[in-house]
Amino acid sequence: MNPRFLSLALAGALSLSLLAGCGSNGESVAPSEEVTPPQASESVQPSESPLPSESLQPEVSEEPSASVTPSDEPETPSAKPTSKPSAAPTTKPTAKPTAKPTTKPTAKPTPTPAPTQAPADASTVINSVWTEISKNEMPALIDLDSETLLAVYSINSSDLEAYICKMPMMATHATEFFIAKVKDGKMDTVKAAVEKRQDDLEAQWSQYLPEQLELVQNYKLVTNGNYILFAISDSADAAVTAFNTYTK
Repeated sequence: MNPRFLSLALAGALSLSLLAGCGSNGESVAPSEEVTPPQASESVQPSESPLPSESLQPEVSEEPSASVTPSDEPETPSAKPTSKPSAAPTTKPTAKPTAKPTTKPTAKPTPTPAPTQAPADASTVINSVWTEISKNEMPALIDLDSETLLAVYSINSSDLEAYICKMPMMATHATEFFIAKVKDGKMDTVKAAVEKRQDDLEAQWSQYLPEQLELVQNYKLVTNGNYILFAISDSADAAVTAFNTYTK
């Protein structure tokens, strides 16, 4: 209870006791003229006397102060740097090369010669020549091995790097081809042996079949370097063309 309110209540009670005592002695006291006890209702007005809860408890604001309320967003700096980078230098280098070199190199680089191709293998060249010749129409032919070559042509295969020798399967045909690459120093020997073979064929076919004798007499014997061609055929001229294409 409020001490002030308690004091007023005690004073009022004491006044009532005194009035009661006076009334017992026969004295009449007019309440309006004498002492008017204070009314408790006047002394305990809440507006004059604050309650203990109001005087003892600190005031709390219903809304949190903006100064202590944590911000949901990070504070942004209130001031932005006002200084700006100074203007770029306006001066530019004015010096330029005023003179260009007038001398030009007069010598031109010498072109590098293209690498020369290695010579083709002898077997490859001879096979290429024969492939072209075989495209022409001719009778069936057989190959001569080294022993038959020595027996028929009198040519030793050891004097040759590579060769192809073809003879007809049927004795009624004079068609014949000899293509070879001869080893160094052996061309005269091989060529002489081929010419001897041609003479033997002419003597053989002069006895019968004049049309075959004509082929023998129109034979072709050509050399290019170490390559040699001997051809008895209706397509002898085409054989020479193919030979020159691959051996020159």
